[in-house]
Amino acid sequence: MFDKNIIIDRINTGGDAIVVNEYHEIEADVDAWSQSNKPEVKFSKIFYLNDHDSRLYLSSDTYVQLILGSGMVISGDKPATVKKVKKWIEDNYIEEKIEDGAHSYVITGNLIYELLKAKNGKKILDIEEADITTIISAERNRANKVLSYTQYVNNKEKQIKAEHLAHLKFTNRRQELWGRSLFQSIISPKEINGELVDSAVEEMWAVEHAMVKIFQSYASPIMMIHFKDVGEDFIKDKQQEFKKIKPGAKILTDKEFEAKVFEVNPASKFDKYIEHLEKDVIQAGGQFASQILTAGFTARASSESASDIIKLKIKRIQRRFGLQIKKLIIDRWLDSIGIDSKEANIQINFQFDSESVLTIQDVIGLFEKGTMRRSEVRKYIADNTDVEIDMNDMEDTLPITSVTPTNDLKNKQGENPNDKKPEIQSKTDKSLNELLDISRKQASIYDRKLDILEKISKNVNEVLP
Repeated sequence: MFDKNIIIDRINTGGDAIVVNEYHEIEADVDAWSQSNKPEVKFSKIFYLNDHDSRLYLSSDTYVQLILGSGMVISGDKPATVKKVKKWIEDNYIEEKIEDGAHSYVITGNLIYELLKAKNGKKILDIEEADITTIISAERNRANKVLSYTQYVNNKEKQIKAEHLAHLKFTNRRQELWGRSLFQSIISPKEINGELVDSAVEEMWAVEHAMVKIFQSYASPIMMIHFKDVGEDFIKDKQQEFKKIKPGAKILTDKEFEAKVFEVNPASKFDKYIEHLEKDVIQAGGQFASQILTAGFTARASSESASDIIKLKIKRIQRRFGLQIKKLIIDRWLDSIGIDSKEANIQINFQFDSESVLTIQDVIGLFEKGTMRRSEVRKYIADNTDVEIDMNDMEDTLPITSVTPTNDLKNKQGENPNDKKPEIQSKTDKSLNELLDISRKQASIYDRKLDILEKISKNVNEVLP
């Protein structure tokens, strides 16, 4: 009845209950597990690196917004259950909490929610994001089941049972306890010839700090002035004078002196080293082509292929994120209120907002071709412009095109539309006139803006030499 690789253990009960334990041939490295109870890099440090490095901040914030897209979409096999899920999400601001938590999910690779339960400990009422920077370790058994998490808060450690938490991981491998950050490779310290060195991000910080020192040294180089045949009192007086002196000042003296300047050689070439650290290390480790947003037109055009790759990655991240929310939060909530989560089969998806933007001229053209109805045109204008539209006047009319003679139009009942031609023509003309009026208004607004820009440009040219 059971697979031969499954062990059956009978237990003493009032009935014939049995416990089925799956048998595993592959053993886990328990020593490695014990060492990985703590994250490789403290979550608080990861957040510090992200918040103080503009490249990492740009990367993580962009990923978060792309993952969330235009919002969560909830679906399922049972409409009544879907409605309940949507109401619970809306009443408890779950979507906002998911959006806030997405930052921890991407930056540290880990997101933990506490499942707030009723006093009886069964029904889940709400969720609350745990401050991931306070989570320092976790404990699991040989079956890879997490038993508890350790939180360091208010100068003490606190054990929290895993059953009260939902742990979402950005990416995971080799049965690792902790998820991996979006830029794990450049925030983790490295070992080189037995020596532990700083992460790539911290090394880049050191280089940038040195660059600042180089510029400061070049702007204010070290200078040594040697006066010949003068006493100690004269040197002390000059020392006080030099402290007060301003750049570009002239010095008059009747004493013979010699001045030497120690400055950085401007011919030194470090640009290739900097370019390597920036492009091949930081940008690659951050998994985001920042040139899409920060570079000139040519560089942005060349990075479009990288943008397409990012979109493909985002789609997979969205699916993983949605599956974890479903399994670890939504399904557990449904089960806690007595609804079978498997039968409900709730799906959580995040979608891109890929709507095309149409101009008024585009809309007019689509209406004339019969692609859009009058009601659709009026709704589009109401939703996408500041023009006031009477939403009660949404009656559709037949479009009059330049390719189909009106006397050849037949309706389904065989009636000649010419019988109602004056009425249809009147409504159609009215619709086209409305669209043309709107188009003229937008053109007028554009002309006024253009006049303002020309006046500003003229004033600037008058001021500038």
